[in-house]
Amino acid sequence: MVKMPVTRFHPYHGQNIRLMHDDMVACRETSFAHALTFSEKPLKPSEIFLIEIEKNERGWSGHLRVGLTQFNPTDRFSLPQYALPDLANMGKSWISAITKTHNKVYTQIQEQGDGQTNFYKSVLGDKEVIQSPSGAFNRNLLLPLSRINLRNDGYSNSKQTDNILPTDIGSRIGIMYIVVGNMAEMHFVINGEDQGPFAKNIPYHAGPLHAVVDVYGTTKQVRIIQLYGVTSLQNVCRDLILQLIAKDAITSLPLPNKIKQFLRYEL
Repeated sequence: MVKMPVTRFHPYHGQNIRLMHDDMVACRETSFAHALTFSEKPLKPSEIFLIEIEKNERGWSGHLRVGLTQFNPTDRFSLPQYALPDLANMGKSWISAITKTHNKVYTQIQEQGDGQTNFYKSVLGDKEVIQSPSGAFNRNLLLPLSRINLRNDGYSNSKQTDNILPTDIGSRIGIMYIVVGNMAEMHFVINGEDQGPFAKNIPYHAGPLHAVVDVYGTTKQVRIIQLYGVTSLQNVCRDLILQLIAKDAITSLPLPNKIKQFLRYEL
């Protein structure tokens, strides 16, 4: 049997981070700093490292910071307090803050000299199944599950993703890079939409690129969404159920409490 890859956080992380659920959840326990985390393995070109915001915390300013770095966490290099500006200023890192509204770095319609318009083409393409070197996955996995309309029976009728902010609980943030010539471009995928190239001319041949996630400011806890691997049959069933029902409707299901806790990621 071929073992599917599972995406995890690297065990080396900031001092205020606690990893849970088999290193697939990162929670900042105190303060708003020293919360750097990394992907366990370097990313391949066009591979998406996807996280979902699970908890926010009031009383702080700023939000999640995400990016890429050629510093290898396995080397246990001295971690700075913040991804921005500290890690970025160390070089070999390309990082950006996730904001409520201003995340796109391109104009979808650009006027050209001849009066024609040029539409930005997403690096994800337009197919329902997205192919990558790490495997194929359904585009729906990039979408948040927390904005849905409920029928009277509590089951989802249609997903509403237009009104979810990138910094909200349930928002899904992906980081990836694509090869352009001899260099690479870094892209964010926020709630299913490619935001354009945040950084260009990344010398990806100079060393492997790990994803960086700084659980900063109001962002309290994030979870890795598995796009390529399968952790267990139980988790697959939970993911499927959560695509069909709202988390706040779990309590009304005619199920044992243990199963309800499992569906809410409490076990």
